[in-house]
Amino acid sequence: MAEYSDRIDVAAPADAVFAFISDVGNLPKYLPTVHGAHSHGSDRVEVDGTANGHPYASTGWFKADPVAREMSWGSDGENDYAGRMTVQGDDHASQVECSLRFSPTTEIRDAMDKHQGGAGAAMTDGLRASLGSIKQLCEGTGGKVPGSAE
Repeated sequence: MAEYSDRIDVAAPADAVFAFISDVGNLPKYLPTVHGAHSHGSDRVEVDGTANGHPYASTGWFKADPVAREMSWGSDGENDYAGRMTVQGDDHASQVECSLRFSPTTEIRDAMDKHQGGAGAAMTDGLRASLGSIKQLCEGTGGKVPGSAE
């Protein structure tokens, strides 16, 4: 199991940034490879997309705490994938921090090795693309930043 983390400063109010990132409907706007996301109940989510040319669909859990401005998630299935994102700041500026844990299956690891230079490079790239997308979208300066798996 490997862990990855990064953070980014966003010139937007912390509450607005958290509201944006914690809305399941917005996940495809900032997560690389994700094309659709749907809530199923209060803490379940389904996402679909394409990574390294292969379509996927995944279900998992999703929790958002607006008071703490913290959300966490994880996937069901054979990949040990989970993450946590927090937003700190005030009415003028924010800092978004994201940490991920991922242990891909052999098939997924092989695809990451072939197309992205390894799982570590792929996860770091995806994390940076996600945070860059959040920054651009919340500041109104751009859109989704593509990741190397797209």
